Amino acid sequence: MHILHLAKYYWPHSGGMARVVQGLAQGEAAKGHRVEVVAIEPFVSPLRPPQARKAVLKAVSFGSVASTDLAPGYLFKAWRGADLIHLHHPHTLADVASLLRLNRAPLVVTHHGDNRRTNAIWLTRAVLRRASAIVVPSRAHIALSKELTGFESKVEVIPFGIDERRWAAVPPRTGPGPARALFIGRLERYKGVDVLLRALEQAPDVSLDIVGGGPDGPRLKTLAQALALTDRVRWFGEWPDEDLPRRMADADFLVLPSVTVDEMFGLVLLEAMAAGRPIITTAVPSGVREVNVPGETGLEVPIRDPHSLAEAINTLAADPGLRARMGEVGRSMVRERYSLEMMVERYLEVYRKVSVVSGDHGPVV
Repeated sequence: MHILHLAKYYWPHSGGMARVVQGLAQGEAAKGHRVEVVAIEPFVSPLRPPQARKAVLKAVSFGSVASTDLAPGYLFKAWRGADLIHLHHPHTLADVASLLRLNRAPLVVTHHGDNRRTNAIWLTRAVLRRASAIVVPSRAHIALSKELTGFESKVEVIPFGIDERRWAAVPPRTGPGPARALFIGRLERYKGVDVLLRALEQAPDVSLDIVGGGPDGPRLKTLAQALALTDRVRWFGEWPDEDLPRRMADADFLVLPSVTVDEMFGLVLLEAMAAGRPIITTAVPSGVREVNVPGETGLEVPIRDPHSLAEAINTLAADPGLRARMGEVGRSMVRERYSLEMMVERYLEVYRKVSVVSGDHGPVV
């Protein structure tokens, strides 16, 4: 089967959506399908390895207006013939491209989150109406999304998955010094890194690594200085995705202190669990609460509560045995529920269903 993914970005661009698209594309190709990905390429970007771009059709972006990339080549590349179109939403250009296509191949939409551009709701609803199937990563996603209202009968839940083998090779941390916490993600307000820094002030025996960049970075570094944390916080900025296991190897546990439901799933949680690291999350009513099982894979604290977060950090820092037990449970859970193999197989089953209903294409094998 010829599968065409309409994505916003692709590896090595950072971000959960890009990693999900990469996993699906590579997993489907490994099963013998012809897979192509249409994605945005910044005008100035590092050279990509040949194997990364062989089946990735990059449309160059010359900037953006209202958070929409100016990449006219995207629409042209997205008009390629295919047996099935897999659109990753939100992405306005992909929405437009799917509606303008003359080849009415079955359309599957992975709804990663609502489009923040509220004036584009009519476009989103047109795409969802056209879709043969809509997939979300968690049950909470259905309840939280305003865009999915009225389309619930089309929605299927398929949790995101990762290649756990990549993370299983990460060794336990054996380095000297205090326990080390880790945050990986964009430095944006909804991530709650300011709450994490205030909690760290109350956990004097713990160090913290922060991996990622974003608009909130300068404010957060100023806050760390004001809290006298500069000797306990390491800032790594944007880090190549292929090198993230090295950062995980330096950590005892991972903290995701998100403060809003903009944190819809948290793929990094699966990566930490697969590496045998316990996780600390907040009680955001999203897919995060479906991934972390408090007391088994990690700890959960109230939203925007530095004191409770500090208590959780101190608890894990002081108990290596607890960290090891939670880490093993997390490893097993990823293998059983969140593997890349399981995600790919379940998506292929969706492809089979919509192809049979459309009647225009052969079976997916």
